[in-house]
Amino acid sequence: MIGAILLFAQIGVVQFQTQISPDTVYVGQQVNYDAVTLVDDVARRRLKANPVFTPAEVSGVTLYDFPFDTAAISTVTVNGAPFRRYVYHRAMFPLLAGTYTVPPATLQYTLPDGDDYFSPPRTFSTTSAAGSFTAIPLPSTGKPIGFAGAVGEFRDTLRTDGSSLRVGDPFTITMRVSGVGNLRLLVRPPLQIEWASAVPGEERVTWDSTGTVVRGAKEFDWVVTPKIAGDMVIPEVRYDFFNPTTRSYESVTTPRLQMRVAAATSAAADTTAVAHDTIGDTPFPAIARFARQNSLIIAIGASVIAVVLLAILLIGRRGKSDGADEE
Repeated sequence: MIGAILLFAQIGVVQFQTQISPDTVYVGQQVNYDAVTLVDDVARRRLKANPVFTPAEVSGVTLYDFPFDTAAISTVTVNGAPFRRYVYHRAMFPLLAGTYTVPPATLQYTLPDGDDYFSPPRTFSTTSAAGSFTAIPLPSTGKPIGFAGAVGEFRDTLRTDGSSLRVGDPFTITMRVSGVGNLRLLVRPPLQIEWASAVPGEERVTWDSTGTVVRGAKEFDWVVTPKIAGDMVIPEVRYDFFNPTTRSYESVTTPRLQMRVAAATSAAADTTAVAHDTIGDTPFPAIARFARQNSLIIAIGASVIAVVLLAILLIGRRGKSDGADEE
């Protein structure tokens, strides 16, 4: 897939081509897309600006664009002439089985329109030929029940953010899946903890853009809140994937984590409702407190006093009645 502008020898030569490899992959496996520009010494000295590369847009794939690596610039010989070689690298991961068409890419650059470097600039454009590759389905034989589509080579680890755990106090569990593959599409694995509630948290992807293979890690967080105290275990977590190198399904499993969960603190008791002293604002708080604490005695005394007063009242009335009768 080569596009070239061949000018007069005194002006220089620029060649442009794209390369796709391999031409057949499994669904989810990396396909390499390289755009290569070859510039001879004459053209390189006369370039007015850096060439502008427009890559092809491909649908149905996950794309990873690698930054231009100046360390990868090299010198090659074509038909006995030295050329400076510049490479733009992109990784593509097909999402479904089928044949994918990669449209032409475009390279634009500017050279003087004449022998003199100070001649008016002229912009040239060249395109590569279209390309294609094929993605084949993953095998159905040996596919694990928990397989969620991960393709590559991975390993996993599990960690927590605290060592002093207590009932009711949330902490974070993080699972890290690292390796080679389409990191962005790695699916969160299930995490079941009988002695705690686990709520899915953040997800983070980091990848190394210094090479040509997508390599890095994806982290999954859970916010975990213990419900009971005691010696507890975070169960192992298994992650299934298809390895295109061995052409087989494989899995990695995190080890179980032992931890001690303490009982809830007495802070909960501090939140218990306290009876409000509705008469606490009286100017005689001691009298009010005595009255509340001895309410039964006061009630009985009041009843006795009432009976005595009633008896005195009745005797007084009877005495007055007897005096009236004697008259």
